[in-house]
Amino acid sequence: MSLRHIHIVSFDIPYPPDYGGVIDVFYCIQALHRAGIAITLHCTYKGALSHYSQLEKLCSHVYYYKRRTGYASQLQLLPYGIVSRVNNALLKNLQQDEDPIIFEGLVSCYYLSHPSLAQRNKIFRECNIEHDYYRGLAKASHSLWKSMFYRIEAWKLQRYEPIIRSASSIAAVAHQDEQYFKLHYPQLPTYYIPSFHGSTTIQALEGKGKYILYHGNLQLAENENAAMYILQNIVPALPECHFIFAGRHPSLQLYEQVKNYPNVTLYDSPAPTQMEQLIREAQIHLLPTFQATGLKLKLLNVLYNGRFVIVNPPMIHGTDLASLCQIANSTDEMIALCRQYFLRSFSRNDIQDRENILSCIYNDNANLQKLVTLL
Repeated sequence: MSLRHIHIVSFDIPYPPDYGGVIDVFYCIQALHRAGIAITLHCTYKGALSHYSQLEKLCSHVYYYKRRTGYASQLQLLPYGIVSRVNNALLKNLQQDEDPIIFEGLVSCYYLSHPSLAQRNKIFRECNIEHDYYRGLAKASHSLWKSMFYRIEAWKLQRYEPIIRSASSIAAVAHQDEQYFKLHYPQLPTYYIPSFHGSTTIQALEGKGKYILYHGNLQLAENENAAMYILQNIVPALPECHFIFAGRHPSLQLYEQVKNYPNVTLYDSPAPTQMEQLIREAQIHLLPTFQATGLKLKLLNVLYNGRFVIVNPPMIHGTDLASLCQIANSTDEMIALCRQYFLRSFSRNDIQDRENILSCIYNDNANLQKLVTLL
């Protein structure tokens, strides 16, 4: 492989790989490292800085840039997610050589159009259509202030998005995103390269589990709304089934709701090893979503590592995963599917079906080869 070194500009520190976009970034770095490509990683952060030896082992250099958060960064025409990540030291470090650059997510793209980088090979790696995502957050939020912030940020991001015309090419993680970019930026070559996820073989256990699991970053309104939907609509109809909810920092409202149901257990911010165990031992992964954006990496995770998966149509929108999931088009269908699959044994044939599809389309090594051809 002739490619020796690249830069990656990440919107966050991609460790630990415990939510959406950073899962993709971390396992992309891991795949590039396995291929013998040296990586200079640039990542922004807020709060206290933590250094992670796991990243420093995979990258030749790791640079950290503190975000400029606060009202001063919000009261500008540029999106807050962009303004808070502006740092002249990042530009200076990108100028040290002429090697390719991957910009991870629109919010990392402030220097994408800088004249000093005009001759560089620059890949825009999207994680979703950002303005659609923020409009979804606005609808999901229970706070008027947050909803207003998300709507304004969505408008700013849509205005800002044409900066990606300065990229050399686009790598899209979902089919609907690929079509969106081809339609809006036809002059740019756009390629479908699904998210990196780190799984190599199906680890799902044969047999039966004893509970239905919902997991996700419960700090996000999108995920809290899905959890509340299950609590209020699915749990009461299935008193014979035990439910587990697990994820980062659940709200007080969710804690209070869980107390109403003796057949529900809530795990607050479980450690990675505990979460892995919860996923592998569940009988059903119940994953509704009300925001059809990007590729839901937790869906890939449970298909590699868990038993039966029940979703609604937005969860699989733009993916090639429909045949591996049970799809419920209504609350009644979701309840019926839970009853049916709670009693069924997960078999070797179920595992083989997953291997046939996941090894072809959602294979990190194969997708790395696609990405490297762009670089």
